[in-house]
Amino acid sequence: MSGPPHTREFWQGRIVDWLRENAGLRKERIDLTRKFTQEPYNLSAVRVLTMMDEFVALHNAANGTRLVLSQNWRLAQRSATVGDFIAAFLRLVHPDDSSAAQDAAKDNGASPSGQMSQSRQGGMQNQRIAALRANPGGDWKPVDLEIIASQHAMKFRKITGTHEVFLHPSVPHCVTVPLKSKIRAPHIRAFVAMIDHMDEAVR
Repeated sequence: MSGPPHTREFWQGRIVDWLRENAGLRKERIDLTRKFTQEPYNLSAVRVLTMMDEFVALHNAANGTRLVLSQNWRLAQRSATVGDFIAAFLRLVHPDDSSAAQDAAKDNGASPSGQMSQSRQGGMQNQRIAALRANPGGDWKPVDLEIIASQHAMKFRKITGTHEVFLHPSVPHCVTVPLKSKIRAPHIRAFVAMIDHMDEAVR
């Protein structure tokens, strides 16, 4: 991978490198006509969504921008081929001119300035978090937390098939929840507190 993080070369290389690392493949096995969830990659849809958020966070940190992906764009690109995803992402972060920026915004659900309908997406995120706050002892599943985590660029990984760990670089601690037994109120409160800590860190 070469080039500074504001070039097309950087992003093309970064996306391919991410795919090699996460799918455990050699370079010659990378097939841009295949979907992330298909052979030979076999990546989960949640992992692909997390990848998108990781790339956006990297782009924003490197360029001092505030690009936010719409939920529609994320879900559409989740089922795209690798090549189509690369092209769509490059249209977002490197529009050739102002008209291209507007076209990319229409196609991908983001505005030329990098802010898609934040009120709608932000409202959905806030509703989910508010639900956790209001009912921490509810029947919550790991996937409920994964959806929120993917929207906040949090990383998460499963450990020995019994627990899942949520992390974010702005928070010095992690939150661990069980995968097979009930997620209890203290787990939910710790998860919400972690998001609150992240929000405070960016203010």
